[in-house]
Amino acid sequence: MKEYLLVWGDEFDYTGKPDPKKWNYDIGARRWGNNEVQYYTEGLNVEVKDGKMVLQGRIEEYEDCPYTSCRMITYDRKHFQYGRIAVKAKLPTSKGAWPAIWMLPVDIKSGSRTPWPKCGEIDIMEHVTKMMSTIHVSLHTELYNHVKRTQRTHFEVVKGITEGFHEYAMDWTKDYIEFFIDGKSFKRWDKLEAGYDTSISGWPFDKPYYLILNIAIGGSWGGEVGVDEYPCEFPIEYVRYYDIIEK
Repeated sequence: MKEYLLVWGDEFDYTGKPDPKKWNYDIGARRWGNNEVQYYTEGLNVEVKDGKMVLQGRIEEYEDCPYTSCRMITYDRKHFQYGRIAVKAKLPTSKGAWPAIWMLPVDIKSGSRTPWPKCGEIDIMEHVTKMMSTIHVSLHTELYNHVKRTQRTHFEVVKGITEGFHEYAMDWTKDYIEFFIDGKSFKRWDKLEAGYDTSISGWPFDKPYYLILNIAIGGSWGGEVGVDEYPCEFPIEYVRYYDIIEK
């Protein structure tokens, strides 16, 4: 039995730009792989309004890119190691939109600057409109990653997932990582799972990570972009982080 103790979060009960004490920006273009074509701006594509943080993807020329979007991060604001991350959001349906809720380790940016995929990556939710009813979760590591086609990944079909707001959550402990939609568990990977390497090359998830919320546009997975379906929005109702108390 588990109990959850809320220790950090953002309910977006204010207006204007995201709270700078909680949120930072990744800015720039084409340096994150997957052949994406958007430019992530510093605050131009995000607004807190009506109790939500709204990320927006737009068709517009900016810094030699055809689209602009937003990539919010908690790096240097809040770092996480174990616990529950829960994000309630509504998915965009514009063709080519690729929203994601995911995590990278602090050491990719500071300290040892461990490169990807050796550093590790946790994907709590990814969605592409060419698979409209499917939510994707993945773990990437040095040994198990999408470049090698060896990543731990799972595609969960959820009827009506683009209708209304849904909570995407992850329970992360020293022994396992488990994924949930609207409180229902649908995938769990154990550190000691048979057939997997348990060294840092196979399980680099025992260190601090930061949270990322973004919309990519197009690219190798987002696919063809329906330019007449933009701007698109990725509204987020809350972000919550809990300590997990095992009983």
